[in-house]
Amino acid sequence: MTHVSPAAARRSVRLPRVWWAGWFLVLLAALPPRPAAAQVFWEDDGPRVLVLASYHHGNPWTDSIVEEIRQVFQAERPTAKLHIEYMDAMRNDPREVFPSIEALFRSKYRGKRPATIVTIGDEALNFLLARRDRLFPMVPIVFSAVSATRKLPIKDPAGIVGVAETVDIKRTIQIALALHPRATRVVGVSDLSSVARYDFERFWRTFPLFEDHVRFDEFVGYSADELRAELARLPPQTIVIDVAFRRDRLGRVFSPAEVVRLLGDEGRFPVYSLWDYSVGQGVVGGYVSSGKAQGEAAARLAFRVLDGAPIDAEAATRDELTVPMFDYAQLQRFGIPMGLLPPGSVVVNQPETLYWKYRYYFWSVTLVIGTLLTLVMVLTSNVLQKRRALRELQASRQRYRAIVEDQTEFLVRFDKLFRITYANSAVCAFLRMSREKVLSMAVDQFVPAERLAMLRPEVAARTPDEPLFAGEDRVRSADGACRWIKWTGRAIFGPGGSVEEYQVVASDVTSEKQIYQALEKSHEAYRELAARGQKLLENERSRISMEIHDELGQNLTALNIGLSMLGRNAGGPDEGERIREMRDLTERTIGSVQRISHELRPPQLDELGLLAAMQYHARRFLGTAGLAYRFEQHGGAPDIRLDTDRATALFRVFQEALTNVVRHARATRVLIRVTAEADAVGLEISDDGIGIDDHAKRSQNSLGIMGMRERIRAHSGRLTVSGRAGQGTTVTVRLPVPAEETET
Repeated sequence: MTHVSPAAARRSVRLPRVWWAGWFLVLLAALPPRPAAAQVFWEDDGPRVLVLASYHHGNPWTDSIVEEIRQVFQAERPTAKLHIEYMDAMRNDPREVFPSIEALFRSKYRGKRPATIVTIGDEALNFLLARRDRLFPMVPIVFSAVSATRKLPIKDPAGIVGVAETVDIKRTIQIALALHPRATRVVGVSDLSSVARYDFERFWRTFPLFEDHVRFDEFVGYSADELRAELARLPPQTIVIDVAFRRDRLGRVFSPAEVVRLLGDEGRFPVYSLWDYSVGQGVVGGYVSSGKAQGEAAARLAFRVLDGAPIDAEAATRDELTVPMFDYAQLQRFGIPMGLLPPGSVVVNQPETLYWKYRYYFWSVTLVIGTLLTLVMVLTSNVLQKRRALRELQASRQRYRAIVEDQTEFLVRFDKLFRITYANSAVCAFLRMSREKVLSMAVDQFVPAERLAMLRPEVAARTPDEPLFAGEDRVRSADGACRWIKWTGRAIFGPGGSVEEYQVVASDVTSEKQIYQALEKSHEAYRELAARGQKLLENERSRISMEIHDELGQNLTALNIGLSMLGRNAGGPDEGERIREMRDLTERTIGSVQRISHELRPPQLDELGLLAAMQYHARRFLGTAGLAYRFEQHGGAPDIRLDTDRATALFRVFQEALTNVVRHARATRVLIRVTAEADAVGLEISDDGIGIDDHAKRSQNSLGIMGMRERIRAHSGRLTVSGRAGQGTTVTVRLPVPAEETET
């Protein structure tokens, strides 16, 4: 809040009769000019500025603007000469007095051309706009305190500039309702003057924003007695807004204090105003238009004109021309806490306490003491923090040293030249060397030269964004033994972004390496044994298939022929029927023998090749199951690229895959694609069945899938099973062809 000394009470001025003022101005105009006295004013050094005020001297709004113009000119343009004229248009009818004023000015300022004219209020501007060419031709005009909503009647915009009078009616109503939350009615009061009509028009346009909360009424053009009668009928929860009430319907002019007493019904209602001169006269406050701001803005525009800056017709409105201003006494009267006022509010009539009187000394001493105390506290805190940080650093170093020295993993640091700068106890024990000896050596004394040549550029390429590097290498100990270590390194960068050193954490994985190698050998032996078993099994199947086909098949065929001949020589119908039954059984047995022989070893695989065997099996197996299928071949025939073992393995996988489709997939279509490439043979079988989930693919109970993988893995191939539930399954096989067979 800004504290302002109490405003001086202003006395009302009684209105002289209009016809007396008119005759007085006519007589002044008729008097002969005084050349000597007049010319002295206009011939002094410095520019001449004529200030033309719409109202009379003693009007608080006019006086505040005139006083501010005078102070700004005295402070910044002391050589300028101000001549101030008051038109008294509030207490007189402008239509009656303007002709007399024109005659007076024509006589008084004949041959005395001012550098610029500053007008205050709408009436002064209207007077000059209609008579400038006759009284002050080509003299620039700077207007102030004109209504911001009016359309300026400027026919010739050259040489006219000014600042408009801004009133913030919306925010004034908002703050009034906020400070009086129980209010149910807002009344705007105005007279019938032309200026008041502009202001009340703005007030009326604001009504719809608040009609949902309160009721609005307007009292316009009433006499004082009529206004008292209307106000007396209003409820206590009423807020009165003084929009522009200065003169009642009967022509009586009221001072600001008289207006507040009248509108407030002798203090019954809170009164809010739009003008700063009313604050301190009994109104609560509001967002008021500042006469001081108007005067300062007009003076600075006049400076531009005097400096010769080009100007156009312009009416500038500025937010700083209105300020939130309140009366402390009225706030106390209506029980309004100052904490509810908007930020930056100016409060007048605030009592001056002992603290307020000596506040600058109080805050100066408080600031000095506070600064000293803060300085002492900061210094004390810094000392304590440094001691605490030193103790924590020492403890941290001891913990770090204990952790590093006691851990079983290896910790090594080395510089950019790969010279070892630190090694913990685990490193020394692993290398079977003392710490002093290790620190006198370089990394290349423990790592093979070929591996170190690969490691140097990898380490040198580290950046602050990618500081990590890792690997697995063999190192030599002092006795020449080689052991495996797995390590992770980090490049440590300095403030300038360059590498200061490298740190490596490693562990001995020699035992794990040996176990892994033994496990790999075991797996390889298992695969060789499985491949040998599969080969023996296929050979045995082939032998049994041939024996069944050659011996059992031929015997059954001969038996069938004998039964046929015997049936032709049968003596009776019963014997013939029994012979026919025996022939049917024999033929079914021959079919079973052929089927078993085919399943043990398809003859097409040996006689016609892998591709024909696949096509025959698909036609026979899928066709019997009633599934539609398509068989595609890409590249050359795979038979010429695969040996017997690989062809058999691929065919068995093909058989198992089709069996799974028929038994489990619930499919309606199957796509078989065989691809022969330069270095491999590919097989892909896809169906549109129910699919397979991840658990089924990984399940140890899926012996069919596991058996297929092992058959292909025995020949260094790869088998994958993909699919999702409800979207079918795809089995993909890629079987490499040995180099010697590819060349063949």
